Amino acid sequence: MGKGKRCFILVWMLGISLLLAACQGGNGSGRAQGGSKAQSGSAAEGSRENQGNDTAEEDFPGEYTIPEGWVKAEKYSSAEQIFYVEEGHEEDGQPDNISISIGTNRYSADEHEEFREAILRQIMMQIGKRPGVQLYGDGTHTEQGYVVYIFTIDEEQEGIVTKQYYVVDDYRFCLIHLTNFTGSESANEAAKEMADSFVWKE
Repeated sequence: MGKGKRCFILVWMLGISLLLAACQGGNGSGRAQGGSKAQSGSAAEGSRENQGNDTAEEDFPGEYTIPEGWVKAEKYSSAEQIFYVEEGHEEDGQPDNISISIGTNRYSADEHEEFREAILRQIMMQIGKRPGVQLYGDGTHTEQGYVVYIFTIDEEQEGIVTKQYYVVDDYRFCLIHLTNFTGSESANEAAKEMADSFVWKE
């Protein structure tokens, strides 16, 4: 198995383990309507528009913008998780990549803080006492008004930064997962753009 394939599989496994944790003990989170209303979601996947190039995953329960210059990594994507890489880096061994997936949980939108705590506990368990690993958390709203929790895992010794955006809704969530190997600021901006543009289909 190639190095690049292993890289994608490791990211996929981390994402799925977090989804399972949220299903068992997650919470909702959601849209701000004069305040913040939590939400979280059901399993399915899809992607939507590229600036100047529209793409549709009809079964995906949400819509979002694919940042300019990023393309779907067909050979790593599945019905459960869709991967994107910068155009021209599809065959790189360790390309910066962004994945998007949907998870369900038992929490309403108003319980988004409990969802945050469940995800935080799961990440802490995975990190353990590994040296040189820093975890940062933040909570805000997307440009569409949804509650979003952002967790950044900085593996200083490996030079890898992982950023996870949890866009929440009633009993479901969208996870946008960036793995940044190169320290690229454009990759950070692309992941944020996807999170800010995400809209749940009614």
